[in-house]
Amino acid sequence: MNQSTQQQLLKGQVFRILLGIVWYWLASYGPITQAQTFDFTPGLQNAYTEVTKFKIPHARQLLAKEPSNNGIKIWLDDLADMITVYANESEGDYDNLYDKADERLDMLEDIDPKSPYNRLLRAEIKFHWALVQMKLGHETKAGMNVIGAYKLLEENKKLFPSFTPTNKILGVIHVLIGSVPENYRWITKILGLKGNIDQGVHELELASQDKIFGTEARFYKLFVQSYILPINDRVRNEVADYIQKNPESLSAVFLGVAIAEKDNKSEQAWRILQKIPTTQGYLVLPIFDLYTGDIYLQKGQYDKAEVYYSNYLKKFRGHSFIKDAHYKLFLCNWLGVEDNKAKGYLLQINNVGKKLSESDKAAQKFYETYAKTKSLPNKALIKARFATDGGYYKEALEYINDLSESVCTSTIEKAEYNFRKGKILQNLNDTDQAITLFERSVTLASNLDTHFGASSSLQLGYIFQKRKDNKKAIGWFEKAISYKKHEYKNSIDNKAQAALTELKE
Repeated sequence: MNQSTQQQLLKGQVFRILLGIVWYWLASYGPITQAQTFDFTPGLQNAYTEVTKFKIPHARQLLAKEPSNNGIKIWLDDLADMITVYANESEGDYDNLYDKADERLDMLEDIDPKSPYNRLLRAEIKFHWALVQMKLGHETKAGMNVIGAYKLLEENKKLFPSFTPTNKILGVIHVLIGSVPENYRWITKILGLKGNIDQGVHELELASQDKIFGTEARFYKLFVQSYILPINDRVRNEVADYIQKNPESLSAVFLGVAIAEKDNKSEQAWRILQKIPTTQGYLVLPIFDLYTGDIYLQKGQYDKAEVYYSNYLKKFRGHSFIKDAHYKLFLCNWLGVEDNKAKGYLLQINNVGKKLSESDKAAQKFYETYAKTKSLPNKALIKARFATDGGYYKEALEYINDLSESVCTSTIEKAEYNFRKGKILQNLNDTDQAITLFERSVTLASNLDTHFGASSSLQLGYIFQKRKDNKKAIGWFEKAISYKKHEYKNSIDNKAQAALTELKE
């Protein structure tokens, strides 16, 4: 055997040894997988259905059976993580899982760039985590993620115009852009964000027809319509139909209860709460305890309300509605003539939770007003407020008919009296008297740090919009937006701008 042959044999042996080491390493540490496909398999469709029902534990079991090199699975793993963090508001979970989201975005970017799913799923991950970041108070990061999602989706729509799933999140973003008040539109223009409410709603309607993504798109459509636009009978019927067609969906129950409460229909909310699935495998949502407490508070059943608010505080480890729950526990005891216990809850408001949600901001403001003045509001006004919130208008009118502006002890209380009574009569279809009361509230609240002027202006806009007096409606909606600072500014401005957009088109 010559030297050349010996060298070739030696090289072959070395190669085989190295190959054996590689195979041993692979066997020891598991397979190296690289995402290569977007395949919405039947198993992944089932997992997606479970995720949209908030049946996250069961969805994870299904996802564990699917190949890890599928882009759809990567996206669904992230969606399950995001919903879990959104529900529990754990900063620790957010830090850990958001790092995973970045890794998943990188993996998805490497999959078939010619597929419409490439940009779609990356955009959805960015948007989903923006929702979490907004809830946790990371507004700047949330804004960057929304912009990133918007750009990916707009690009996807140009590349694949007939791919309807693009419209799902893009529709939501366009509605949000369209509800930005005019004095802030320069920001959206600088950022290159374009869109309006009608465009967004239309896109969501298109996405709602998709065979796979339709149920989720419909959830978003109903949610944004109910929280930004006035709720009408058509929307109410759509919500009822959605719940009926998704009988085992916890997300459908959540949607229905949230909208019914927003619509001042607590009896309807109560009926929907009875549809909460009782089988295992769903997310635990303490928010239902908060909603149930609200219903009992609105009915004046303070002992029962206190039980549910206390349950919420025991179960929930996040920060949302913690101040609000303490405020309402104060009310349950104060209105129920347990003054010492009530004061304990009132004083705790300043030391718990965060001021991110509007109801938490309102609770904090209530505490700060008390801390400055050592005075509490009129009990009849409080009772009238919560009865109105629940849709118990006749009971609310009985509470407030025992009062008059002359017995109110401060200008802000007088403004509240006129607003509360105007809202009751508006809902009892006595809009002529409601107009007079709302206008009086606007006058009284003109120089006060309160929402009553803005809230009254918004309702006046709705009244004149319904009467087809667009000129007056526009004037009142613009007036509602003009108030610089109050605890409900975001929601009132968004609603007023949505109405203005509709009127001016």
